[in-house]
Amino acid sequence: MATSYGAPTVSTKGLILAIDAGDSNCMSSGDTSCTNMVTGGQLTGASGTPGNGAHTADTSNFPAYNSLYGGIFDFAGGRGMNCDEQLGPATASTICMWLWKNSSGTQYFADGRNNGGDWFLSNYANENINWEGRLKYKFNGAAATYDAGAFPLNQWIHMTAVSGAGGSTLYLDGEGPQTLVNDGSADEDFGLNYRIGTRYTTATEWTGYMGPIFFYDRELSADEAKQNFEAHRSRFGV
Repeated sequence: MATSYGAPTVSTKGLILAIDAGDSNCMSSGDTSCTNMVTGGQLTGASGTPGNGAHTADTSNFPAYNSLYGGIFDFAGGRGMNCDEQLGPATASTICMWLWKNSSGTQYFADGRNNGGDWFLSNYANENINWEGRLKYKFNGAAATYDAGAFPLNQWIHMTAVSGAGGSTLYLDGEGPQTLVNDGSADEDFGLNYRIGTRYTTATEWTGYMGPIFFYDRELSADEAKQNFEAHRSRFGV
């Protein structure tokens, strides 16, 4: 795994997943899978609803490499990744993602309900999963919602979602914590067959871009959320 992701570098304590299309240790143009640079595990094109069973990759559903912004995941047309390795369990977690949404409507950007659990991270409005309304993430039935109004299209947003026994925290572009409604504690289990860019049923898939993605088995501090944002902001012109 590369040790430098810009200046400053991202936090590495408790890091369990790091993927970045701009790093050849993760993927290259033409690849139909990518490598978790922490563990060496594979992420493949999401297919079906494997639960805790073996996942059969759909190579056509894996996001393409795009050379923009130094290398990004391109989900054009709706695509999704499946984490083919066991990433959990953990009692606290943090997810950091660079996101670019280019179309309206229902789209997931992460979902981990692989074992009948309730963890997901998406956008929620009017009882539908939707980027344009509220940002909602859910841990074992406890939903934490951020009322952001309409999220803008066609621009980069860095999101850090933190959850642990004391509740959930959200940072956007390194700023926060944001005010959450129905703040819920977490009993996190990333588990097997965690999904990125798609629902666990391989539906309502992401159509925009994603930059570097980092998962942690601990809660990042406000300073660390800011550090991770600063590590790549110049790359994405934010």
